[in-house]
Amino acid sequence: MTAPLTVQRHRRIIDVHLLLIRDNRVLLSLRQGGYASGQWQVPSGHLEADEPTDHGTVREGWEEIGVRVDPDHLELAHVIDHRAPGEEPRFGIFYRAHSWEGEPYNAEPDKCGGLSWFPLSDIPDPTVPYHAAALQHIAAGRISSKYGWEPMR
Repeated sequence: MTAPLTVQRHRRIIDVHLLLIRDNRVLLSLRQGGYASGQWQVPSGHLEADEPTDHGTVREGWEEIGVRVDPDHLELAHVIDHRAPGEEPRFGIFYRAHSWEGEPYNAEPDKCGGLSWFPLSDIPDPTVPYHAAALQHIAAGRISSKYGWEPMR
């Protein structure tokens, strides 16, 4: 008797993003050094082991921009299935905070060149491409999208 084949399940890195929107303007941070240096992005990071996505988003908000967010004050805004050339596919989750404590500031000056508020309808160039795509979908009211995938034949 032959043993059944075991299939290795695919695993992906999960990126979590904190949307702060005030007066129809979204807070973006300017990446400095490393990946996408010189490009704007939504404050974000990677999910850690044994961490729910809303808690990871809250943690990243504190680490990057010094704001406290109650996970109960987050709303799922968008999910994006994305991949960059030469990189493994990733899954991005964008949560919008309905309220937060503290005024955002650059809590990681070694990784961030500054913070600024931009109209949601006028995202600056250059912005990390999948962030720009997700923000366009969010502005249009779409909850999910894909970025960087070849069309299916």
